[in-house]
Amino acid sequence: MSLTDLMSMAKPNLESREKILVKLIGKELLNCFQCIKCTSGCTALKLLELKPHEIVKLVSLGFVDELASSDIIWTCVTCLKCLQRCPRKASPYHVIIALRNLAVEREAKVPEGYLKAVSQIIETGLAESVQKVVTKKMETFDREGLKLPRITLPKESFQATFMKVMEER
Repeated sequence: MSLTDLMSMAKPNLESREKILVKLIGKELLNCFQCIKCTSGCTALKLLELKPHEIVKLVSLGFVDELASSDIIWTCVTCLKCLQRCPRKASPYHVIIALRNLAVEREAKVPEGYLKAVSQIIETGLAESVQKVVTKKMETFDREGLKLPRITLPKESFQATFMKVMEER
């Protein structure tokens, strides 16, 4: 079901709005005056059903539940351009991350790729696995061949801290 379908039946939920605003303390969500600078620099704009400034507006109006249950919040590539461009510090990035956290809390459908990335971080401390590179001459190199230091696995303390932070959110 698309967000448009959800929105046609929706009514604002001010309790959910307040829950998000509490998580965004210090982030000036309500200062957004819809200048669209965040949207003009968005890397994932073509993938989004809603533009970044529209997401901020919908949250400020109280349509949190619909956004938290939609796929839109998972298409943001977290490039942070919106954070850099926003003159009022009302960046959609923080709103989208808060909505993702809310979706996970509610055990909403989380994309498999996102879960794989979290699992990879827990296991290796890296968001991506170490890969070999291929040159234009079709030569393959690994880290050792490029004389790069070995990547060591994170200590158990990292994994424990990471899991603790994930639970707090």
